[in-house]
Amino acid sequence: MNLKILITFFVVFFNLFICSKAFSKDGKIAEKIIPESEINIKPKDNREEIKSFDFNKIFSDAEKYYKQAKAWKKLKCEPKSGFVCTKHECKKREVKAYVILDKNKKIISRCENGQCESFPAEFEQTGVYFNIQTKGPIGTLIRVLGDSRYKEITTVALDAYIANGNCEIIIE
Repeated sequence: MNLKILITFFVVFFNLFICSKAFSKDGKIAEKIIPESEINIKPKDNREEIKSFDFNKIFSDAEKYYKQAKAWKKLKCEPKSGFVCTKHECKKREVKAYVILDKNKKIISRCENGQCESFPAEFEQTGVYFNIQTKGPIGTLIRVLGDSRYKEITTVALDAYIANGNCEIIIE
């Protein structure tokens, strides 16, 4: 694996760990929430000093997502939440359409109420992610982490329709 991919893995998982995990003083992931009175707090930014990371776990997780991203051929991605963003605001919206991503045929199919419409697309793996972009007047960009979570951004005129959800492998 080349250095650029390893650096990408490190950055992605470093950010995931910083944002979502609590660490104990020895650098291990905390098993329980520590009461604030027991934490050594610095007055400037209220964060505990982190001295080390489990780089083996970070690289192991990154390698797992990289292999999952490379391995899938066809996914069905269903939204869990959605938004529509205009010049002035983003409002929550209900999303009923799901997408099927076919890496071999290089096609995205958008399906709703039993009807599917297909669009040619470009598929490109970048580290642990797969970026999929349609061709044509309606711009759609989909990013899939490994073979599971996804984010879809579709632009119609200057409005953006955003969907977030989960994907599952379709076995044919």
